[in-house]
Amino acid sequence: MPPPTNPPKAVPVEEPEDVDGLLGPPEEEFWERYNRRLEFPLSTVAAVLFHVLVLLVLYLGGRYLLVDRDRGGVPVKLIDVGGMDDVGEGSQGSGGNVDPLAEGKPDKLKAANESLPTPEQLPEVMQDIRKILIDDANGNIPISPSNAGAYKMLDEDLRKKLLGSQKGSGPGTGKGFDGTTGAGPGGTGADSSRARSLRWVLRFKTSTGDDYVAQLAAMGAILLIPIPPDNKDCLYVGDLKSPRKHRPATDDDLKRMSNQIKFSDTRPDSVRGVCETVGAPSGVKSFWAFFPRGFEDELARKETGYRNRRAEDIDETIFRVIPRGGAYDIVVDDQTVKR
Repeated sequence: MPPPTNPPKAVPVEEPEDVDGLLGPPEEEFWERYNRRLEFPLSTVAAVLFHVLVLLVLYLGGRYLLVDRDRGGVPVKLIDVGGMDDVGEGSQGSGGNVDPLAEGKPDKLKAANESLPTPEQLPEVMQDIRKILIDDANGNIPISPSNAGAYKMLDEDLRKKLLGSQKGSGPGTGKGFDGTTGAGPGGTGADSSRARSLRWVLRFKTSTGDDYVAQLAAMGAILLIPIPPDNKDCLYVGDLKSPRKHRPATDDDLKRMSNQIKFSDTRPDSVRGVCETVGAPSGVKSFWAFFPRGFEDELARKETGYRNRRAEDIDETIFRVIPRGGAYDIVVDDQTVKR
């Protein structure tokens, strides 16, 4: 039988539909595809921890930069060379008196060292100061060793005038150096301007005499410069913005200024620089700066707010002046309480 001439056409076979994935393995779920070795939870936890760490670093860095470290417990050493003290460096075991050998400038500091009281002399100097004060009947007003040393360098009559009054020799009331009845200026007891001047110490960061005078001018200070050799007469500089304009101080000046808060500086370099700026004679050993009532009130608030102590409980407060461009800021550097 001969073969067919027209073979039958092949009919295509249709592929069965994949119903519900029965014809192959199911697709992997999202959690299975990215979690074969715990990649997803580990990466999530790592990302969260990284962001928390970054935020913590930013927070701690901000606190470190913004915190006022000037009010911290800065280690301070006392120096007995006047109420205005730059660095507070005293010689070990000397009670703060200048040590020429330690400084390496024996000739330069010899005169200053001889003018300052020794630690053994300080009680006697403080007692002499208390004899002048009429508002210290019990002898309880604290006197900073720095300030006692500065008063020791003054002529006795000038010392009485700057302290404002003296006790009478009999049972009567005390009287001022001009014969009027004495009274404590600027308040009473520990809150009087006189008592504050005796327990407060003011520290400046100075570089030159011009810079020092500019800082004092910004604070509204006026200067009184005892003239050697006897330190009885003084130079009065009433406007530190024009420091070359000065004149001899009068008794009226001293009477008025005795009611103001005041600080002294006996550091040879600082005194010489200021005297050169104002045109004072050579050989001056100290100068006194007197400040307005608003400045005193500012320091009084900072003193009692430093550790929330009453003025009556404070033996000494040391302030530091920080220049801020053409202005200034004042912080409490250290404070000693009565024992």
